[in-house]
Amino acid sequence: MIIEISSSGGFGGLAAAGLNKRIDVDQQAPSVRQEICEMFEPQDLRQLAALTPNARRADGMVYRITVTDRQDGAHVYTIPEDQLPAEMLDLIDAM
Repeated sequence: MIIEISSSGGFGGLAAAGLNKRIDVDQQAPSVRQEICEMFEPQDLRQLAALTPNARRADGMVYRITVTDRQDGAHVYTIPEDQLPAEMLDLIDAM
């Protein structure tokens, strides 16, 4: 499974430097792999994305998370930072 994460948005309507990360989950240590798989479960990401109104937020970061696996292909989720659990944000920072 491959997870790609990018961010956009800013503070006060000003664009912030975007984040771009790509992680091959299969290449991680077993404990890290399990944590990532649990945190980036597609059905959970789909629920988080569904909570989000389509309106653009001037001051908020927005994360675009793409989860690609061999069975189901690529799934893309766009989720504002304030909808992501703190544990997920910490994991994104650590990756």
